[in-house]
Amino acid sequence: MRPIDLHLVSWNRPKMTELVIKTIHRNTDPGNFRLIVLDNGSDEETVSMITDLYDNGYIDEIHMFDDNAGLEYARQFLLLNDTKSKYFICVDNDCVPPVRDADGLDWVTRLVNLMDKYEDFAAISCRTQVMIGTGNIFEEADEVGDDVVYFPHPGGSLRIMSTTAVKQVGGWGEEKPGRGAEERYICGQLREAGYHTAFAVNIRCLHLFGTRTVLNSTDRWGYDKDLKPEDTGHSDISHPALTNGDDYEEVNLYAGADNANKYFG
Repeated sequence: MRPIDLHLVSWNRPKMTELVIKTIHRNTDPGNFRLIVLDNGSDEETVSMITDLYDNGYIDEIHMFDDNAGLEYARQFLLLNDTKSKYFICVDNDCVPPVRDADGLDWVTRLVNLMDKYEDFAAISCRTQVMIGTGNIFEEADEVGDDVVYFPHPGGSLRIMSTTAVKQVGGWGEEKPGRGAEERYICGQLREAGYHTAFAVNIRCLHLFGTRTVLNSTDRWGYDKDLKPEDTGHSDISHPALTNGDDYEEVNLYAGADNANKYFG
């Protein structure tokens, strides 16, 4: 399997972004991925962290935007300018990849195997530990042992996509209005073209919600408290996970003690 391009779009949230990048290296076979980071006009702290990780070999390619051009534009830029593999994976900077399975396969290999198995699928996302706003869509699949659950707009929780299919439908176009709609747009385009989209049932990632420091310096999604939902693309809705923040034991399970201690430190 040639290296799969991982497209990580960052915008602020430096602690989350660093944790995701370092856990990708911890939980993924080195020859299986090429990590490309596009920073969408982040603050100085985030830019400095990304540059340092690049200098130390954690990132293969970086693209730095001066301003936030929107997630859709960033996805399109990476599709057209830095995609070399048959499949590519959209990585949100708040989703931590899983450890290897019982057979020793990493998450990239497992996602590729799913795409190879279901050739009429153009997008499959990893399953997050909680599904906000959708309820439990996995209940039946867990009972019967299905690999995937059909879903109209799986998000960027380590979403593997067919490069050919996405280019066939024109990708995300030049720029789509609003925030938080990139998955609805691209998956809608793919479904109209006859492809299927889904969540993987058994490949689970960890969705981060902010560490909730003593100073409570972030909002419920890990952004600066002063930012409005329309600025971040994350709805200001009520859910226990958003109230409780991240759990140390969960982060430790996915990312290891060293990464977890730094994240919560």
